[in-house]
Amino acid sequence: MPSVLYPNALMSGSLAEKPHDGRKRPGLLEHFKGIVSTPADTDTYRIDRWAVQETLQAAYVVYPADATDISLAIQFAQAQALPLAIRGGGHNTSGASSSEGLVIDMRNMNSVRVDKEARVGYVQGGATIGQAQTEFLKYGLATPLGHCSTVGVIGLAIAGGLSSSMGEHGLTCDNILSATVVVANGVIVHANARENSDLLWAIKGGGSNFGVISELGMRLHVPPPELCKLELAYLPEQLSDVVMELNAWLKVQTPPETLFFGMALGPDGKPLLILNGLGSFNAEEGARLWNRFLQLGPIAHNTAQIPFSKRTYLADETPGLEGPKIALGCHIDKFDYGTVKKSFDTWVSLARSAPASIVLYEFYHYDLQSRVPLEAAAYPHRTTDKVVVILVQGFSDMGFVPEARKGAERLKKCITSSSTASAKNSVGYLNYSNHLAADNTTDANARRAYGANYPRLQQLKQKYDPEIVFNKWFCIRPSDAA
Repeated sequence: MPSVLYPNALMSGSLAEKPHDGRKRPGLLEHFKGIVSTPADTDTYRIDRWAVQETLQAAYVVYPADATDISLAIQFAQAQALPLAIRGGGHNTSGASSSEGLVIDMRNMNSVRVDKEARVGYVQGGATIGQAQTEFLKYGLATPLGHCSTVGVIGLAIAGGLSSSMGEHGLTCDNILSATVVVANGVIVHANARENSDLLWAIKGGGSNFGVISELGMRLHVPPPELCKLELAYLPEQLSDVVMELNAWLKVQTPPETLFFGMALGPDGKPLLILNGLGSFNAEEGARLWNRFLQLGPIAHNTAQIPFSKRTYLADETPGLEGPKIALGCHIDKFDYGTVKKSFDTWVSLARSAPASIVLYEFYHYDLQSRVPLEAAAYPHRTTDKVVVILVQGFSDMGFVPEARKGAERLKKCITSSSTASAKNSVGYLNYSNHLAADNTTDANARRAYGANYPRLQQLKQKYDPEIVFNKWFCIRPSDAA
């Protein structure tokens, strides 16, 4: 059964500290406790990224051991006029985690601790979803996280954080309670509801614009012991029926239900329609809620009860792919057959050159996050518009990357063509709008992304990063530079 939840990504894992070789470390890195690596250090120099087209040869890759190390790295980069990037999980296809200067690679800061009584989890900046959720579940707790175990928690959380549990517990960013952030001048800042609450507001959706996250404190919940998983596949000629049934289901969707509708090539290279589901209920309830889709006559189907612990690894079941990857997101507020059919045809054309490409409509229950006031956090998408992600992959020719981006843009235009102007003009879910996030020659995309929250974000950029040290992802301009 093909799964298009998310493709598997780059491996993660900490690097063992090696004995110091006696070489004098440069400048402010002399007292760095973690690993300092240059291209000559073949055993510790890691610049590989999930999207290989965004790999850059860094002058330094440093692996901090604590927040003080992060501070030293930031100060060193500025003293040497080195552009700076932060690597968490390395999944972003915008190039935000790569630099020709200095990369702060957080993978060695991956510890997770839990205050069971307070139901708070503390996650270091390099921890992955798999590492965090494994530790949380030891205490019978969880927080809204995604479905691929190697994705970094921090990158997911500070750009929003979509999850099959968001209908019941909200976005990942809405479950952030505190943060330890190393800001542009190297100061270690603790942010929570009582102190530096403005910085906490900013990182709840503002991404990496304000500093390096050393640790997040996250609200935890009691998860269900098991989930219901649905996997269905349909032929292209069933598209009209599937779209009609999905629209009927959306009118009665309950908070525990999530469906993913996708377009992907099957094992035989022929186009298929995929419908995957997750629900925080048992298989009997799943059969009652989702029987309507079985009645359409899928060519393959599977409904199963799975332990909650497996949710984090569902996307890992999809084999990883080498080569370039282009991701682009969009929002829709209309899901009609005519538009979906045109989008399907456009995707089929693109898949001829990039056969692993997918389109995925993500039907989470968006009501809870949409009820959070826009001014409550930097995250800008407080609507019930549906998220769609386009992923162009399955090609090896780096020369095809520009055409792949154009193809993704054409597909986005088609997918959103029947939606309202506000949905059409959206950059999409922030973690999916990757090559738009990387175009920072002006702040046009950042303004477009953050809308009414942008002026306050500019003020906070002026306060915490007036020299624009952190500039790799939807770069916000300080208010004085506007």
